[in-house]
Amino acid sequence: MEPATILAIIILVVAIVILLFYYLQATNNPIYNNLQAQASTFSTRVGQEEYISNISDKVSDVSGKIKDRVQDEDEEDHVSRTDMISKKISQFIDEQSEQVIEDWDLATNKDIDAVMEKYNQIESDLNDYKESNNERVSSLEERVNQIDEELEKLKE
Repeated sequence: MEPATILAIIILVVAIVILLFYYLQATNNPIYNNLQAQASTFSTRVGQEEYISNISDKVSDVSGKIKDRVQDEDEEDHVSRTDMISKKISQFIDEQSEQVIEDWDLATNKDIDAVMEKYNQIESDLNDYKESNNERVSSLEERVNQIDEELEKLKE
């Protein structure tokens, strides 16, 4: 059987038991009344057992000790632990940062500076090209104008 089938069967059985319990409770069936009386008797007997009361005392003792320890801790201990954890995290980041940068293809300040330097160089080259191109266009326009003037003179 698959786990899903087993789970569905268990849920169905629990639902049937719950429905049966509520049915017996609603009908005031003597079986339900008997079960309820036995359960209450059992719970009072368990509460009276020495073993259970000893467990209760031990739990309260342990909780008191834990409270005392928490209250007794100094602020300096807490701060020093925090500093120690912070130092360990910083050390881990320092050791693993190169690998993380490489694995995730992250950009560093050096990479950004190199890109900005290349951008500035390209921008400078483009501006130089524009100036030289504008000069060539101007000289070509002057030549075209001269040729037009000479053609006008020849036509006359």
